[in-house]
Amino acid sequence: MSDKANSSMPQLPSVVYEMGKPVIVEAGNHIIQANATVPFFYLIQKGSAKLVHEAPSANPVIIDIYHAGDFFGEFEIQGIKMENRSVIALNQCELLQYTREQFFTLWDTCGEFSRWMLYKHSLRLLKAGDDKVYLDCAMLRQRVFRIIQNNINSKNYFVYTKQILAELAGISMRSLNRTLSELQNDRLIIVDSGTIRLFTD
Repeated sequence: MSDKANSSMPQLPSVVYEMGKPVIVEAGNHIIQANATVPFFYLIQKGSAKLVHEAPSANPVIIDIYHAGDFFGEFEIQGIKMENRSVIALNQCELLQYTREQFFTLWDTCGEFSRWMLYKHSLRLLKAGDDKVYLDCAMLRQRVFRIIQNNINSKNYFVYTKQILAELAGISMRSLNRTLSELQNDRLIIVDSGTIRLFTD
């Protein structure tokens, strides 16, 4: 979940970037494996990754997408086990990796880092609450269209694949294709050669 530009967001001091170990993870590879012990906290410098619920008897469901400036691993380094949840690189990711000791050193000694973490977590909680209210009430077509609207580029194209869209919506590809056809018939989107974009006059 990336932030819109906001002048009130605390800025990270240089010590945060200097302390982290640069790590590169290629597209499709796990950064955090479900149910594994995770000794690191991560800050994304470049690229994006998906937080996925990977239950053995169910299709994967994307819970969130992390972008440059986002972080993850903060629960795991505190010993909180995130069952059946993996973080997988969507494209090549450039990360900064921190040990548990480094994370708590920053938390205890760097007020800017602590305020930044609290600010980002507050935004996540707000988004999660808004999404839950909406998704609980929305029909499938509304849910899929909202996901598309929230993930378009400057040319109104959906920035991920149809498979990612299906996982974000928590539905099968068959249901997704049917829903996309309905949205296209309603002149809300245009689907062409595997791409999806918002309909504009």
